[in-house]
Amino acid sequence: MIPVAYMLLYQYFRTWKIFIIAQITMVLTYAFIGEPFSEWVELVYYYEWRYSYSFIYYIIVGIVTRALILKLASLSKPQDLTTK
Repeated sequence: MIPVAYMLLYQYFRTWKIFIIAQITMVLTYAFIGEPFSEWVELVYYYEWRYSYSFIYYIIVGIVTRALILKLASLSKPQDLTTK
């Protein structure tokens, strides 16, 4: 479910500023609502893990992934090789 959320963030939020705001909203939801709920219904058990670690991890993964995708997209664009 998280990869789909990142895919939607990348697709709908084009600028870095809006992307970061949307990502923080998503990360807060997943780290502090989704993970405690999953633990409450006993889907997972976190051993020596805090939800704040997930918050930081999700932020880093989102930023690195977006930067990598933008870099790869800029490398794949055809360049104008004609000389004047």
